[in-house]
Amino acid sequence: MRITSSALCALVAILVANLSLLSAQEISPTYTTEARELAAHPQIMEAFALAEELDQWSLERLIELTEIPAPPFLEEARGQRFAQLLEQLGADSVWTDTEGNVIGLRRGRSGERTIGFGGHLDTVFPEGTDVTVRQVGDTLFAPGIGDDTRGLVVVLTALRAMEEAGVETEDDVLFVGVVGEEGLGDLRGMKHLFREPNEAPDVWIDVDGGGLSRLVTMGLGSVRYRTAFNGPGGHSWGAFGLVNPAHAMSRAVRYFQDVADTLTRRDPY
Repeated sequence: MRITSSALCALVAILVANLSLLSAQEISPTYTTEARELAAHPQIMEAFALAEELDQWSLERLIELTEIPAPPFLEEARGQRFAQLLEQLGADSVWTDTEGNVIGLRRGRSGERTIGFGGHLDTVFPEGTDVTVRQVGDTLFAPGIGDDTRGLVVVLTALRAMEEAGVETEDDVLFVGVVGEEGLGDLRGMKHLFREPNEAPDVWIDVDGGGLSRLVTMGLGSVRYRTAFNGPGGHSWGAFGLVNPAHAMSRAVRYFQDVADTLTRRDPY
């Protein structure tokens, strides 16, 4: 698993965001032009070269962070190490917000806008999962290594490459390890970051998923509901014949299955 290509893409995304306020509706040809111009800039080329040279360092950090368990709602230990790395790599200030997000600020020349750049600290796997990394050939295997520990390492590699190449940005950049992305976390970390409009980043770039084949330029809302089915129930033998909430629940699931496709096709957003 190579981190380099992801870090290079991330660098371009951060720098393009500094030039243009990215549209959530469409990708303008302007961004393509800006990306090409940036990629040809000598200082940016130096940062790209550094990212290539940092590949082994990035893999070592990937293994290190992957082997720090971070199940849902238990991201603190990994977050502490992520914060230490942000400090070591040159972030101007590092803090953990009230929700648990770990944030490193790299100041820009003007600071008029803020670009958020992050991955999520938590993994979907429950507490007690063996997260030891094993290598088979040229591939690393472990629960959570790609989703999203890899994203965290891309964030760190981009910061280090920018620092060592002396890349300056016009806008402030926040390098963030976000909590609560998976499952019952319900995007709590990201929702917290954007809860106060005056404090929210103007642009957000997220590194998540297993590859580089897809670029998502729109954000979908996420609402999670908890439904409780109550009834007398009872043992299947001793309470035979009594209404059971499990029956109502199974019928509700079947009903939702029948109508879900119609609902999402009508308005998926």
